[in-house]
Amino acid sequence: MARILVADDSASIRLLVKRHLQSDGHEVVEAVDGPTALAAGRDEDVDLAILDQLMPGLKGIDVLQTWRSEGIEFPVVLLSGVDDHHAVVSSLDEGASDYIRKPFSPEELKARITRLLAE
Repeated sequence: MARILVADDSASIRLLVKRHLQSDGHEVVEAVDGPTALAAGRDEDVDLAILDQLMPGLKGIDVLQTWRSEGIEFPVVLLSGVDDHHAVVSSLDEGASDYIRKPFSPEELKARITRLLAE
């Protein structure tokens, strides 16, 4: 299965996502903030990343923009508790593969990840 980076400053969100992804056989790499996520995306040979939009150190969109500027092209799903249509459009324009608003259904997240990994 895939190696997936889950970056969120909320331990409960990371645990929820990790458990659901591991139940599908995926390996999960965790990051608690933006700088750690940035490094993991560079160094951990991940197949997909799930980034919280608002993390300490660097926002999810900043991590995404840095990866894209460095030629790192794996799929990235942004999570956000902010219900802002402009943020969604901007994130997709910047190279996000998908954008999911919190609270979210773990089953929906898993379905979207399955689709992205199959592309």
